[in-house]
Amino acid sequence: MVDLGKWYDPISERWIAPRESRLEEKSSHASENHVLELQRTIEVQRIWRALVDCCARD
Repeated sequence: MVDLGKWYDPISERWIAPRESRLEEKSSHASENHVLELQRTIEVQRIWRALVDCCARD
């Protein structure tokens, strides 16, 4: 799993740390869903960081 670290939220003016994932037994279907959810989470965080970087320049 990728450790994305924490990011700064300019609205609340604090650093946000991602939740730690739980380890549990998964079926192949649940595993597929987990991969899709992880990809979605990574994309959302990438967009969020781009927005934060953009706002930080002003």
